[in-house]
Amino acid sequence: MSLNLEIRSATEADWPAIETLLEECGLPLAGAREHLNSFVVGASRSEIRCVAGFELYGSVALLRSVAVARALRGQGGGDRLLDAIRSKARAEGVEALYLLTTTAAAFFSKRGFQQVGRSNAPDVLKASREFQGACPASATVMVARIGNSQLPVAVLGAGPVGLAAAAHLLARGFTPLVFERGESAGANLNSYRHVRLFSPWQYNIDKAARRMLEAHGWTAPADDHLPTAGEVVDAYLQPLASLPELVQNVHYAHRVIQVTRAGFDKVKTRGRETAPFVVRTRSASGEQDHKVLAVIDATGTWSQPNPLGADGLPALGEDAAASHIDYGMPDVLGEARPLYAGRRVLVVGAGHSAAGSLLALAQLAEEVPGTEIVWAMRGNRLAKVFGGGDADGLPARGQLGARLKTLKESGRLELHTDFRISALQERDGTFVVDATGADGGARRIEGIARIIAATGARPSLDLTRELRVRHDPWLESTDALAPLIDPNEHSCGTVRPHGHRELAHPEPGYYAVGAKSYGRAPNFLMATGYEQVRSVVAALAGDFAAADAVQLELPETGVCNTQCADTPGDATGCCGGPAHAGSEACCALDVEEKAKGASGCATSNACKPRRSASSGCCA
Repeated sequence: MSLNLEIRSATEADWPAIETLLEECGLPLAGAREHLNSFVVGASRSEIRCVAGFELYGSVALLRSVAVARALRGQGGGDRLLDAIRSKARAEGVEALYLLTTTAAAFFSKRGFQQVGRSNAPDVLKASREFQGACPASATVMVARIGNSQLPVAVLGAGPVGLAAAAHLLARGFTPLVFERGESAGANLNSYRHVRLFSPWQYNIDKAARRMLEAHGWTAPADDHLPTAGEVVDAYLQPLASLPELVQNVHYAHRVIQVTRAGFDKVKTRGRETAPFVVRTRSASGEQDHKVLAVIDATGTWSQPNPLGADGLPALGEDAAASHIDYGMPDVLGEARPLYAGRRVLVVGAGHSAAGSLLALAQLAEEVPGTEIVWAMRGNRLAKVFGGGDADGLPARGQLGARLKTLKESGRLELHTDFRISALQERDGTFVVDATGADGGARRIEGIARIIAATGARPSLDLTRELRVRHDPWLESTDALAPLIDPNEHSCGTVRPHGHRELAHPEPGYYAVGAKSYGRAPNFLMATGYEQVRSVVAALAGDFAAADAVQLELPETGVCNTQCADTPGDATGCCGGPAHAGSEACCALDVEEKAKGASGCATSNACKPRRSASSGCCA
């Protein structure tokens, strides 16, 4: 029925029907007729079936009288009214839309409104009839930012996710203002441009960015080709950032040092929701403040590597030894070759970056005699490091683990597990690395000439010190996102779809996206970031139907966290066998553990996954 609605501005002749509908819905009439010129109605066959309006008070407005005929509810009429109201209010210069409700807070929260304290509403609204008594004092006060459309939206970072955000902003009619601390697009990727990615091109190109590029004659690489990080920069990010629509809006060598609200520190509340953000940058021209409508923070984590110290702090002596330590993935076979050839090298870490460096060093050792490889990791779960093998949805990732397993079994590297580094000491031109074992005993590696710290990364939270943000205490993602990505809890399968709601902070209009949104969790894929920014930009545009329609298709790892894919299981198969039909659990054991109140099969030592013949672990 909603498809047959004619949404239009209300007229004086509509008042009798509006009055009847408001009375039927139990909504107050006081003050409604006085503001009829700010009302819209939905008519079907000349009959008024729904209505909404607002009271205009300068740059803020009070949404009121949202009523839908009972027979029409649940068919989209209310959403169409809200879209019309937002457009009408924006045309009047409204920056924030407030409302009072006693029964519909859940409805409005799904459409971009956030609850605020009654005392924090602008004083001009408190003089309205609804605040003065037409609505009870117990009514919930909510607000949605809809204005400042003349201001740009700040995008922090010109990497893949940041530039994708810019593309979506342009497609939605916003002006992006992109700040990149590096000298060119994809600066972080450029720092490891020699590394071949696990994901083929089909996962590495954002859809909105693709449409923009193809409109200028760009041809995408083959979907199944595995690019290097440098190829992503050269063939995709640089062309994207150079498009006429974007090139003037991307500012390189601009480091963002702080984000706040104009005129508001972290403590001040009243009127906060309507104030624009201020992004302070530092460049060769000095420091500058930029007022923006919203902030999409895609600064990533790569430039904030985790230290060698097992307790999260730099190991004693680590800072002094900095010139002998490379964090991340140095080009061992290329530019950095002279630093490693013929030397005893320690690689610390148990992830894909560590695996890649170990394999590169193995090739170097074949080419240059005297090159020694030492591998240290805090844990001892080699099966997790070796990964899913042939069951991995990203074949290159599975092959990396398989090659590392072969290297380890060949005896060509010195392996130290349960090695929790505490200190580095220089001795006779090399380093002694001290650690503590799982039993608390002292451990030591000697004669190290150079160290590769592949220990992961963490987000910088300093940028938002003056914003009201809330992070998960473990992962430093948002509270809502943490349970979806927590590597301590995931047993198998893929990350669940998530968008603007899971990424939202108490500070409306600020979103951390991309790798930074995952905090310290290492399981981020580029395609996840693209879907995040699509959802976030749709929410900023007020299109909450699109923002909530989150879809995420990621390749599965094909292996639970507890065993390697080719580890033999019992006769029942993976994790105790398949879950019963219709269950969302990954396996039978997962069902049992969740029934006990645990998070799933990963919490049980009894989980013994075995790859099935069809599609991998927990099939």
